[in-house]
Amino acid sequence: MQKNISSQSHRIKIIFIIGLLLTLTAIGSYFLSDDLIYLQVTEKLKLQNNSKALDFLLNPPAIIYRKYYFFDVQNPVGILNGEKPRLSERGPYTFRVEWDKKNVKFLNKDRLKYSPITTTYFEPSLSAGNESDIITFLNIPATGVINQMNQGKILGFNAIMVKASLDHLDTKLFIKRSIGQLISGYNDPLMELAELMDNAQNDGKFSLLKNNGTEWQSYVINTGYSDPMNVGKIASWNGLKKLNYWKSDKANQISGTDGTFYPPFLNRSSVIESFSPEMCRSFGLVYLKDNEIDGVKTFDFHLPSDIFSASELEHAGFCEDKCLGNGVLNISSCYGGVSGFISQPHFLNADEKFVQAINGLKPNKQIHDFLIHFEPTTGVPVAGNVRLQINFFLEPNEEIDLAKKIQPVLLPVLWFDEEVRLNLEIKKELSKIAFYVRLVFRIFFLKLNT
Repeated sequence: MQKNISSQSHRIKIIFIIGLLLTLTAIGSYFLSDDLIYLQVTEKLKLQNNSKALDFLLNPPAIIYRKYYFFDVQNPVGILNGEKPRLSERGPYTFRVEWDKKNVKFLNKDRLKYSPITTTYFEPSLSAGNESDIITFLNIPATGVINQMNQGKILGFNAIMVKASLDHLDTKLFIKRSIGQLISGYNDPLMELAELMDNAQNDGKFSLLKNNGTEWQSYVINTGYSDPMNVGKIASWNGLKKLNYWKSDKANQISGTDGTFYPPFLNRSSVIESFSPEMCRSFGLVYLKDNEIDGVKTFDFHLPSDIFSASELEHAGFCEDKCLGNGVLNISSCYGGVSGFISQPHFLNADEKFVQAINGLKPNKQIHDFLIHFEPTTGVPVAGNVRLQINFFLEPNEEIDLAKKIQPVLLPVLWFDEEVRLNLEIKKELSKIAFYVRLVFRIFFLKLNT
């Protein structure tokens, strides 16, 4: 009797497993063990000709919007006389983003080369204003001249000559410009002078999006053919295997992916590395919490709160002389010497002194955190918000009228929120994959315990 029951139970298990296999085969994916799960997922994620993974990389099935929030300077004359800056946030001014990749070429089975191009289109229906809106904004070219003068980097010019040039061009430290001009570019006398003197290729224009729609960089990445866990990882950028902006090899490392494709099988202790040309460095995201986005269970990863810690930056070699403080990264070395700094919006996770030096800032983790939602089995980013702030350091110069009385301050000019959301169809496929992976694990756990 016991033998018959055992035999019947065994047959039921066999029938159940066969039925499960048929079901999984019908949707194009089945798993029997950890090894087969690994093989099935990694095989799907390899970058090969005519593969879905390659199509995903070249044509991300996602909706991407970049939202700009500008800081309108309310007391420009007061700042020139030593007052604390008073700012009013304007926005969002929302742009639809299209990612394209040109010159795609397999160098061999393990290496893929391409040039990414990002093009933006204004979306008035998703914006709080129009491109014609006028704001009072920091004159960044003039700030750059003053910064370089203070650092003694303008060769052949003394303060009298710089002052005479600024006066002749009627240069102001704060200017009124439209949102469209700031984004797309406007003619600037200092930029025209720089072009004339240095033969610079800037058409005499200043733009916050100088690379919009242009081909200015190239990547060579790993296809995952030999090692699927390396899929998407950068082998070189613009022909470089490491940067030359920083003081240490660690800081100059180019590691991780370009931010559109990630290796699979994430866990809560993973550090997800990416390289950002705009940040002039690689960085890592760390686990924050479990979540669910449109039916897809996710691991949420974000920028660690100490990503721009002064001690960490100095230890890694990101500070040329000394850091201004926690929460800000000096990117002057890769932006022509202008004292530009990256931070999180409203100086989230930065020293309180940066917030207190400005009227109008309110850091809020809910709306200012840099956060990506990953489906952990495939490593696919289901959604995310890439949020960063651009700042410039203002400092006095007794010999230049524009800067005689200003107080040293790190002035925010804008922050952006690049919002990415996968198409619903892809989310459903990810949800299926994750469901069947979990189902198989449960079945084998039950089988081992019966």
